[in-house]
Amino acid sequence: MLLVYIGIHIIVGLIYTLNLYNRESIQDFYFAIPFIYVFLIFDIYHKRFWNNRILLIWGIIGIIQLVIYYNFRNLPEIQNVNGNDLTWLKALPLTVLTSFTLNLINKKVYGDNFVVTALRLDSNRIEPKDGRKLRPADYFFSITGFIIIIFGTIFTN
Repeated sequence: MLLVYIGIHIIVGLIYTLNLYNRESIQDFYFAIPFIYVFLIFDIYHKRFWNNRILLIWGIIGIIQLVIYYNFRNLPEIQNVNGNDLTWLKALPLTVLTSFTLNLINKKVYGDNFVVTALRLDSNRIEPKDGRKLRPADYFFSITGFIIIIFGTIFTN
């Protein structure tokens, strides 16, 4: 997943930079790539963040994305009515930080890892990786995490 994520960004960046395709079309759909990946990472792949090495790798990529965002956010060619087309580059570092923080809180309070519940609405379901039922805190942390990621990405400069 990591290599696919990086590869897509590099390919789209090269196509945009070398002007191989209509730039306006690229700008119209580019926001979808980080948006989809952030929610895949937070919801489906969040258990991988329980491993500190993987968390560190994604955190470094997130920092690189922040550097790119803050260096290029004022370019006139990426501006649009709603801000600029690189806004969702801020989502990955926020996702990594949110996931890490919510997992840390869950470990302190319950002694085990946080499970994102967006696609797992059956409260009697037992998670195969950690062998426990979902609890109300999992639902609360999941909703809180999604809200932090969405609004933190969109409403921060």
